[in-house]
Amino acid sequence: MRLGPSEEQAMLRETVARFLADRGEAAAIGAAPMPAADWRAMAELGLFGFLLPERAGGMGGGSDDAMIVAEALGRGLAITPLGEGVIGAADIVARHGDDELVQRFVAPAMAGEAILALAVGSAREEAGRVSGVFDFVRWAPQASALVVLGDDAAHVVALDANGAALTPRRLADGTPAACITLADCEAARIALPPGGAETALAMVDLTHAAEMTGVMALLYAQTADYAATRRQFGAAIGTFQAVQHKLARMFVALEQARSLTIRAAATGREDAGFVRAARSAKAYAADAAQFLAEEAVQLHGGIGVTDELPVGRGLRRVMVLGRLFGGAADARARLAA
Repeated sequence: MRLGPSEEQAMLRETVARFLADRGEAAAIGAAPMPAADWRAMAELGLFGFLLPERAGGMGGGSDDAMIVAEALGRGLAITPLGEGVIGAADIVARHGDDELVQRFVAPAMAGEAILALAVGSAREEAGRVSGVFDFVRWAPQASALVVLGDDAAHVVALDANGAALTPRRLADGTPAACITLADCEAARIALPPGGAETALAMVDLTHAAEMTGVMALLYAQTADYAATRRQFGAAIGTFQAVQHKLARMFVALEQARSLTIRAAATGREDAGFVRAARSAKAYAADAAQFLAEEAVQLHGGIGVTDELPVGRGLRRVMVLGRLFGGAADARARLAA
């Protein structure tokens, strides 16, 4: 098992990091969702096409490639629809939908011209039309279509269709979301192979775990730097044993989360153990990221909860990422089952 990135993957990570550095002010990192123009610019770099299957015109990047991109976005506190929109919804349609669906929904998403939202749950289906209620669907206000992922099928619903009602919401980290009610909406049904739904959701879990690992790396580095420069009682607080112990526990949490995420990504989505490995990474990273972020805020003191530093934004970011599609407790329950 190769644990380090290949030369190409290292270049991929550097490309994403450089893109984020060139596009935003360091002081404003994670302050708002990525602008639509920047999302299209990422698509122009070929990142989305690189990650999507070849049958949709992509390059078929693997789970390890998705992890590299997601971790780099997490370290930049970039609020994007990568997990649900590209790795989740667009990939489901690209792998299992017919050519018409791929051309209608995946091609614009690959070009950064459209966003697909993802909901997990059952939709009532009758005569090619679906109904259901889905709460707090991320990116739905900006999405052209919703992909509802069920146990053995997915349904694609255009969000401008008759019977689709959205109530906009905004999550703690600033991500746009909506509560969606579908009432007898026209939908395209996509049959999924055995295990297809679990694998698709595991890929999203892996992406979120990698994003949280990136956030953890950023917050740890910023906290270690702050402890080396912030002085109390005539000395840097990083020289105090209690602070050193906190930093050590934060470092261990970061490395364990990173190791589990790398293990899941290296397993590969085609492997029988991938779903379990991805769930394990999500279950651990969700708790570890919140622990590290809370410690980072505490060590920064009162300024840590303000918008003056990215630390508080990082805490809000992992609070959202760690709770998507059930969070750590749900991931552990699915592992036990």
